[in-house]
Amino acid sequence: MRIRRLIALGLIGLSLTLGLVLQGASAQAATAYVDGISDQSLPVWDGGFSSSYFAGLFQNGWVGGPPSHITLARYVVQWNVMSDEYPVYRSEFESWLRDIASIGLTPDVALTSYTDKYPASPGEYRVQLEKILDRAEAIGRPIRYLEAWNEPNNQGHESAAAAAHFTNSASTTCEQGYGCTVIAGNLEDNPNLPTYEAEYIKNLNPLPIIWGVHPYYSVEEMSKAPFLSFREHLPNKGAGEQIWFTEIAARKCTDFDGHEVENGELGQAARAGWLVNTLMAEAKPEHVFYYEFLLGAGRAPSCTSEGADGALYVPSVDPNAPDRPRLAASYIWGGSELWGYPGGAFAANAEQATLTGGVYLGF
Repeated sequence: MRIRRLIALGLIGLSLTLGLVLQGASAQAATAYVDGISDQSLPVWDGGFSSSYFAGLFQNGWVGGPPSHITLARYVVQWNVMSDEYPVYRSEFESWLRDIASIGLTPDVALTSYTDKYPASPGEYRVQLEKILDRAEAIGRPIRYLEAWNEPNNQGHESAAAAAHFTNSASTTCEQGYGCTVIAGNLEDNPNLPTYEAEYIKNLNPLPIIWGVHPYYSVEEMSKAPFLSFREHLPNKGAGEQIWFTEIAARKCTDFDGHEVENGELGQAARAGWLVNTLMAEAKPEHVFYYEFLLGAGRAPSCTSEGADGALYVPSVDPNAPDRPRLAASYIWGGSELWGYPGGAFAANAEQATLTGGVYLGF
């Protein structure tokens, strides 16, 4: 037996005045900016990470700094990806592990089902989880953080009890030599959250100390109420707990309530500004993962693109030319408008790029 390794439109340019400080905020070390990337497309940026123009820009501007913003990377993987059914999924996952390691990012992996096949029991779940963790270790890229199930009250489509039992299995597995830390919940802050959350917590054993939330409703509505509801229903109302925004985006359009509303890139930027300057500033999350930076294989973000439109960059039609930053990228980077729009271009600092007519030079 193997011995496991032990160890709001119009917001742009407007000075924000923070209102009521969120009650019961935990005492964790809060991040002042988005410090994680949740992007399934990373291995195929511009057709392939190793030769991607955008990968170089991302590494130099967002990861390398100064200052260094992005330190964590998140991937949502098929729960039984190590089975013979999913060679493509497995190859993509392994590519992601190697790509983020090449630029020094710490991995956070969330399990889910993309195929409408679900674990029949916590035991089956654990067997497949161990295969994922074993494979990551075998290729020298061990998983540091683990989300037992991605967004079980929406994308992951699991009952609260089942999601909790998966979390219990993940906690036991991590404690038995893998060295990973479990992030519980990872719930979307939708209107049905309170009932779901109560049932989920009732079935947890032990209670984790890190809680993930996807505050999509809060950001889309630019309202703290959905997030506050999530925190209100945590043990001790969230006091003393670490809260992570394990996935969030600001979108150009919304698909809530069964319809899409086109707000344009100014609307997206307004919500990005609200996320950083209001919700993050007051909620004080330990980490924040943005979904996503650039769609893969040259796909342009749109209201019909996988049901979301939160990408921060628009791919260039010329593979040798820079991908265009949306205005929201500026707010996610620094909380404010850093360039003139339209026509300006993003640069982390003056030494990293020369700006000429909206074109990047110097990478």
